[in-house]
Amino acid sequence: MKYDWLLFDLDNTILDFDQAMVFAFKKTIVDFKIPEKEEHFFIYDTINKRCWEDLEKGKITQNQLRTLRMERFLRHIGSTESPLHFSERYHENLSAKIFWMEDAKPLIEDWSEQFKMTLVTNGLKEIQRARLAKTDLEKHFQHIVISDEIGVAKPHRGFFDYVFEKIDFPKKEKVLIIGDSLSSDIRGGNNYGIDTCWINLKGKVAHEHNTPTFTIEKLEELKGIIL
Repeated sequence: MKYDWLLFDLDNTILDFDQAMVFAFKKTIVDFKIPEKEEHFFIYDTINKRCWEDLEKGKITQNQLRTLRMERFLRHIGSTESPLHFSERYHENLSAKIFWMEDAKPLIEDWSEQFKMTLVTNGLKEIQRARLAKTDLEKHFQHIVISDEIGVAKPHRGFFDYVFEKIDFPKKEKVLIIGDSLSSDIRGGNNYGIDTCWINLKGKVAHEHNTPTFTIEKLEELKGIIL
């Protein structure tokens, strides 16, 4: 086989984070008795994406991210709710229910018998650990690397240095990273000199400096690359 190690992103690669986020946000709005408006989720989603972009660029820390996105959202809608309490409840709701990407569970189970695999995610530790506890994913991966636990996030080199130390420094040509994010998974893998596989869920166009080695539209298509 061409690859010895597969590095899998978690959100929108194995677990459906978009669906979980909508579920958690709507439930949190109800929990705090904030009037439900269609534009509320769009506002939050826009703010959230900008915050994650700032994290990847090193402009904010993951600890700041925890409440900053809620602080900006609540201020935008004119709410006086505590950003800290709102964030804590949102995180609880985000961890409450698991949504799988199409065919991800059986595929991961099959591949774990043929490859060495590591889970690499930029998520917040309390959310990711709680979500993983509701699955059996940990038994299929040799390592779980969560950026919030190691203090550095994809796409930064330090994240990949940490991962390669955990997997005993294999040859880079024997490692493939699979994920949905051009800015973290693909850019990080490209910059580190390993092959990259982009799961292009929404028909986006890759930028020249983030061009993946492979592009697929759903996880099942990875079979044609690794098997």
